[in-house]
Amino acid sequence: MRCVRIWFNKVGMSRYISHLDLMRTMTRAVRRSKIPLWYTEGFNPHPYMTFSLPLSLGMESVCESMDIKIEGEITNEEIFSSLKAVMPEGIEITAVTEPVLDPKFIAFGRFDIRFYGMEDPQRFKEAVCDMLGGTELIVQKLGKKGRKKVYKDINLLQYIKSAEVKINGEEVLLTVVLPAGSAINVNPSLLADEIKKREGDGIGYVTVRKNLLTEKMEDFR
Repeated sequence: MRCVRIWFNKVGMSRYISHLDLMRTMTRAVRRSKIPLWYTEGFNPHPYMTFSLPLSLGMESVCESMDIKIEGEITNEEIFSSLKAVMPEGIEITAVTEPVLDPKFIAFGRFDIRFYGMEDPQRFKEAVCDMLGGTELIVQKLGKKGRKKVYKDINLLQYIKSAEVKINGEEVLLTVVLPAGSAINVNPSLLADEIKKREGDGIGYVTVRKNLLTEKMEDFR
């Protein structure tokens, strides 16, 4: 028995698949691929399958990973080709590797937020730069107080590790690094929604998680 890490993209319409539905989708795909999975023991055996960091609904990603345990002598190349052949549209297998880091070492995520629908991209870019260059950007974040879920005000600027804004044709691209670990997690939609609220409801955006990073800003592998 050995553990392998399956890397995949989740783009297009598949970004509207919830994490629970994604787990079901991947379970069915792995079974259809005929990979010799390792199953847990007990009254209800099921395949070992864990995801590094669940993705928020509506967000695309090009750095998703899932760990599974397999038996037999099958190679990573054979796993890759078997899985690639059975994946649904919008979910593409990109690599099969040996796990290097435990998901507990994930601390940050790098995200591309692509804004569109503005009349003047240059003015919009300047407005975003002004927001990011200020001292406060207060938003409400859902958290917990005991067993209750409550909203609390946070200053988003305190959590932004780095940010870059540039014009890409008629769109404006904001690349931002935010906490994305188990201890602290800041959804980039908090930032994107606040920008949209300040700059006009006619503006839309798509968020893509580009990669996950450790506390030392090294790629999660």
